[in-house]
Amino acid sequence: MATEAIKIAVRVRPFFEKELAEKQECCIEMTDTKVTVNDNTGQKPPRHFTFDHAFWSYDGFVEESDGYKSPAPGGQYTDQKKVWNLLGQTILDKAWEGKNVTLFAYGQTGAGKSYSIFGYPGNPGVIPMAATKIFERTAENTDPNVRYELTVQMVEIYMEKI
Repeated sequence: MATEAIKIAVRVRPFFEKELAEKQECCIEMTDTKVTVNDNTGQKPPRHFTFDHAFWSYDGFVEESDGYKSPAPGGQYTDQKKVWNLLGQTILDKAWEGKNVTLFAYGQTGAGKSYSIFGYPGNPGVIPMAATKIFERTAENTDPNVRYELTVQMVEIYMEKI
């Protein structure tokens, strides 16, 4: 039986209003697995990193009437559905098999962790999508002898405090 190992994903978020007002320049380039960090001053060579997944969410999206941000035609924008399909679905499937699973989001404040994990109205993240799918699956059960028990623990460490 094959088991999943740790997967590492990185996501680049859009600039905040403050960053736009300051005319900050994006220094990141991405493919599906590779990230290049450029020195916009040109004083240092680019640095290259490889991950299991590299999610570009900086630009290239279209906001639909319900608020959902989907990839623009020809764009590389990674929407919440793609994050779910590549990460969340595996987590749910392993949990459904009775295995313990962990989703760990790490990064500095404002990096976009909450967007990926929780989302916001119209753009649900991995946790709300998983909850919806879990309750859909349990509702499909017709065997009165089958009982489901779900335990979820969430821990936030912020400024070195739990």
